[in-house]
Amino acid sequence: MASVPLAPQSLPAPLLQAAAVHNRLVAAFIQLTRAELARQRDDYARDSLNELLDVLKAQLTAYDTRLARSGHEAANQP
Repeated sequence: MASVPLAPQSLPAPLLQAAAVHNRLVAAFIQLTRAELARQRDDYARDSLNELLDVLKAQLTAYDTRLARSGHEAANQP
């Protein structure tokens, strides 16, 4: 039997509020990480910070997508 995809359901308000807070914090941490990356001269540290940025950007995209689907304002991609 083929499965039918379920329509996305809206999330409860407290969960959306928490996601919005997390979204803002991730966006701020991206800016902080970029500032540190600009100051950093060590190649290993720069590689590590670039990997961290990739993870943070993916998290921000996930939050932005989910919040947008729920009609909440998402952070702009830094």
